[in-house]
Amino acid sequence: MSPFPELHVVATPARAGGADRTHGPDHPYVEEVWLPVLGPAAYVVWRHLARLATGPDQRKISLTHLAAATGLGPPHAHQSPINRALRRLARFGLVHMDGPRIVVRAELPLITCRQLARLDPAVQVIHHQHRAGTGLSAG
Repeated sequence: MSPFPELHVVATPARAGGADRTHGPDHPYVEEVWLPVLGPAAYVVWRHLARLATGPDQRKISLTHLAAATGLGPPHAHQSPINRALRRLARFGLVHMDGPRIVVRAELPLITCRQLARLDPAVQVIHHQHRAGTGLSAG
């Protein structure tokens, strides 16, 4: 039995007028552009939570199970990989804790100009292709 309580995973309400410029967890833009911004651990945790929040299955998960499901090991220390990934997602405004709930932004917008400027030029090209509606689908 896990010492961590189950968290109820919920999606943030969709933002008015922006649905056409957001991307769900399985959209190529998220992997091609957001992954280099977030880093691999935070990306995998966000994608798992976003799928839970928007999927038809049960939307509860313990921190221990989330860590195991994403390959990040046990959450027993403040600096454990799962805790660091969740703090990183919180810094980007993609998750936040609300009591026993973890609220997830399940649809991501285009990255900001500041984020874009820090990326490799090849990723910048991919971003511009998606923004122009000519993005290539990954598989």
